[in-house]
Amino acid sequence: MSVTLLLIRHGQTEENLAHILQGQQDGHLTSEGIQQAVNLGKQLLNEHIDTFISSDLGRALDTSRLINQSLCLNIIKEPLLRERDFGKYTGCPYGTQIPSDDKSVETVEQLYNRACKWLESILHQYDDHVILAVSHGLFLRFIQAAIMGVHFKNITPMHNTEIRRYTVHSYFAPSLAKEHIETVES
Repeated sequence: MSVTLLLIRHGQTEENLAHILQGQQDGHLTSEGIQQAVNLGKQLLNEHIDTFISSDLGRALDTSRLINQSLCLNIIKEPLLRERDFGKYTGCPYGTQIPSDDKSVETVEQLYNRACKWLESILHQYDDHVILAVSHGLFLRFIQAAIMGVHFKNITPMHNTEIRRYTVHSYFAPSLAKEHIETVES
């Protein structure tokens, strides 16, 4: 069993430009973000894709719909692909200190576990599929960290509408990589 993942970060948003923690807010694509998504759809025309999955947050779903103008696939909305929930810090500037004991904020361990849960679910549901997945910067770093068994900070952040390709096999063992996440400070 294996799946091929084409991981894509959503298009540029107004909030990205303003350096605001969007978290689980919908966000607003800029005109550049719209063009990035349209161009990516054209770029993917010759790519074999079996399944198209998107975060259900507005900025990812808008990106997916724009990509899909070229692909004409069914988009599956997936809440597990949402960005980290920054709780009451949503809307704050990048670099805002977030206390690790704030109960309104999704912990890095919870985020990592959610990434592993999604990876395990696609392995069981979509054996031998090529999956196009549109999600969010920080969450995509956690998915990649789980696949590679490294600390998420060792994953280079993705640019808007960047694509990264991975093959994930049935022997994927997220518990082996968990040690790389538990010691992370928010």
